[in-house]
Amino acid sequence: MEKFNGTAKSMMYDERCKKKAVSSHFPAIDFDAVADLYDSYVRVDFDIPFWLQESKVSPGRVLELGCGTGRVSIPLLKAGIQLDCVDYSSGMLAQFKNKLRETGLACPVHCQDMADLDLPDRYDLIFIPFHSFSEVVDSQRQRLTLERIRFHLSEHGVFICTLQNPFVRTASMDGTLRPIGEFSLLDRGTLVVSTCLTFNPETRIASGNQVYEQYSADKNLIDRRVLNVRFRLFPKNEFESLASGCGYTVQELYGDYQRQPFDEQTSPYMIWKLRSASVDELPS
Repeated sequence: MEKFNGTAKSMMYDERCKKKAVSSHFPAIDFDAVADLYDSYVRVDFDIPFWLQESKVSPGRVLELGCGTGRVSIPLLKAGIQLDCVDYSSGMLAQFKNKLRETGLACPVHCQDMADLDLPDRYDLIFIPFHSFSEVVDSQRQRLTLERIRFHLSEHGVFICTLQNPFVRTASMDGTLRPIGEFSLLDRGTLVVSTCLTFNPETRIASGNQVYEQYSADKNLIDRRVLNVRFRLFPKNEFESLASGCGYTVQELYGDYQRQPFDEQTSPYMIWKLRSASVDELPS
């Protein structure tokens, strides 16, 4: 396992993060605004065994796109995976850098938009966890993203893209403010997070906001933030057609992280396992 030695090279943090000039495209969700709170309310780990297994069977380097604060990255690095990480949010990557220092781990970290992915290496596994491809709402940039990912795959490389199942996910998108939860901030009090979303069936865009309210130990409101949220939900046939048009063929489609077959009526997720199509498999 590679250890952090205190040098800039070991962290390999992309200087473009500091300039915030990786892309002129405005992100669908500005996670910089809540980067300092993210780990307080996103504590799930149900997908970690899946990513550990997929990474361990990969023969070479692994690339994580949308790594955020390192929720998935840190367990993979602790397991000895040769991992590179990319995210468009400099704030989230700053939190990730702090974790790397604290744990004595290191990996190449790049601040780039997925649609502008430009790295010197090729990877045997590239994956996007936590449905982050949905944040690419522009159709042209969706194609650019898939094409840039395919360019960075090794000859027999695999790309895993996780998406939410629209049939299941849209059930609660009725414009009602719903609680996500109440989370301890230890000596900083309590964080209460709620969300309100609506869904446009014509554009397939979900939009709304998440509200973050921080309360002191004596229940006084000391901070309130509103994060605008916008993402796209892909029907199965649409994403399969998009991937095929960008030169991929489907190896597997799972409906959850236990690798159960996808069921359009009940599966919470679509977990696409793709590879570059051969000449014979490309659409005519």
